[in-house]
Amino acid sequence: MKNILNRMIRVIPILVIIIITFIMNIKNPTRNSAELSEEETSTEDYVRTDYVDSEGDISFAGDKGYATVIKTKQDGHVVLEQYFDEKGKLTVLPAGYAQISRVYEDDLNIEIIYLDVRNQPVVVSSGYDTIRRTYTEAGKADIDTYWIGDQQVRRKEGYWQYQRSYDKSSRICEVRYLDLEGNPVRNTSGYALIRRTYIAPATIDMYFDEDLKPAASTLGQYGEMTETVDGTIITTYLDAAGEPDNTIRGYAIVKREGTRTLYYDKDGNPVTIGRSQYGIEKVNGQNVYLDADGKQMFRIDNILNTRPYLVLIFGVLMTMVAILVRGKVKVVFLICYIIFIGIMTIAFRESGNRRAVFELFKSYKEFMISPTTRQDILNNVWLFVPLGAALYDPKHRLRWFWAVLLSVGIEVLQYFIGIGLCELDDVFSNGLGAMIGYVAAYSFGAL
Repeated sequence: MKNILNRMIRVIPILVIIIITFIMNIKNPTRNSAELSEEETSTEDYVRTDYVDSEGDISFAGDKGYATVIKTKQDGHVVLEQYFDEKGKLTVLPAGYAQISRVYEDDLNIEIIYLDVRNQPVVVSSGYDTIRRTYTEAGKADIDTYWIGDQQVRRKEGYWQYQRSYDKSSRICEVRYLDLEGNPVRNTSGYALIRRTYIAPATIDMYFDEDLKPAASTLGQYGEMTETVDGTIITTYLDAAGEPDNTIRGYAIVKREGTRTLYYDKDGNPVTIGRSQYGIEKVNGQNVYLDADGKQMFRIDNILNTRPYLVLIFGVLMTMVAILVRGKVKVVFLICYIIFIGIMTIAFRESGNRRAVFELFKSYKEFMISPTTRQDILNNVWLFVPLGAALYDPKHRLRWFWAVLLSVGIEVLQYFIGIGLCELDDVFSNGLGAMIGYVAAYSFGAL
C-alpha cells in the first residue's frame, strides 16, 4: 500500500495542477479583436483603448495579444505604450515585448525602445531591442537602424537598415533594405527594394533585387496589390508584369474579413491551401479551417479548437483508455493515436517560410501573462499525455522517451516543409506530457 501511495503522489499533484490551470484558462476564453468592440478614453495625458465583449467587460483579444493599451503622452507626444491583459496586468505581446518607450528630439521620434514587464529593454522576435530613426529635411522618417544596447545588429529578416522615399504627396513610394554599409541587400523574403504606387483604392508594391531587376518573393510573386472593399482587405499577388498570377501555393487572391481568411485563384475560384481547407478563421485564438463555402469544416481539430474544454475531456479519456487497454488492443490504440498526433500537428496546415525558435523556455516565460501562450502550452502537454500512458512498459522505464523523439521529428518536419513553427518549447511540452502520462500508467499499474 505504501508503494502504491508513493507512486500516486508522483503524478496526481501534477495532473491536478494542469487540470486546474486548464479549467481557469477555459473560464476566460480568448477572442479575436473582430469579435470585440473598442472603447477609447482620452485626456491630455493619455489615451486608453479597451477591447470589450457584448456585456461591456474588458476581454483579451487573442490576435492582438492584449486587452488594453494605454498610451501615455508628454508635450503632446506618446512617450510610453503599455499593453495589459483583461485583469489589468502587463502582458507580453507575441513579438516579445510588453511596453514601448519613445524618445523625441525637436518633436521627432528618434528612438523606440521595447521593454519587458520589468521596464527593462527586451530583444523582440526580429532580433533587436531598439530602433533609432533619422529624418529628412522635410521631417519625414528616413532611415531606421536596429540595436541591442549600443551595438547595431541585423534584423532576423536579413537587413541592417530600412530606408523610405516619398512622392510629391508625401506618401511612401519606395522602401530600401540596406546592409551595415548602406548598400542594398535582399531580405529573407527575396527582394531588396519595394516600389509603391497608389491607384485608388489600391496600393501596389513591386519587388526588385539589388540591381533593380524584378525579384520574386517567397510564394513566387513579384508584387502585390492591396485594397479594402466594404471592410474586406483584399490582397492580389502579381507577376513581374504586374498582372494577377497564382502563387506556388495555387492562390492569387487572399480576402480577409474580420477573423476569416479565404483563398482564391486569379480567376476568383476558391483554392485549397492544404489538403482540404479553403480558408482559416480565428476562434478562441486558434485556427479553425473552412470549406469552399467559407463554413467551418467538420473535423476533430476544429471541434477541439472551438471548444477548449473538450481538449481536457479528450485528454483525460484517452489517457484512461491508454492505461486500461492491454495486448494487441493497446498496440492498435498506440498506432491510431500516433496517426492522430500527425493529423493535429502536420496535416491541414498552410505552408510558408521556415520558422524556428530555438530558445528553450521562451514561451514558458509568458505562461502567466499570456492566455494564448498558456493555452498553446497546455494543449501541447495534453496532446502527449495519452501517448506517454500508452508507451508504459514496466520492463522499459525510459520507453516514454520515444514520444520525445516523435516530437523532435514533428518539429524538424515542420521546419523543412515550412508549416507551423519549429520550437524547442514544443518538444519540452510534448515530452512533459508524455512523462506525465507514463508516470500515470506506472502509478495505476500498481493498483
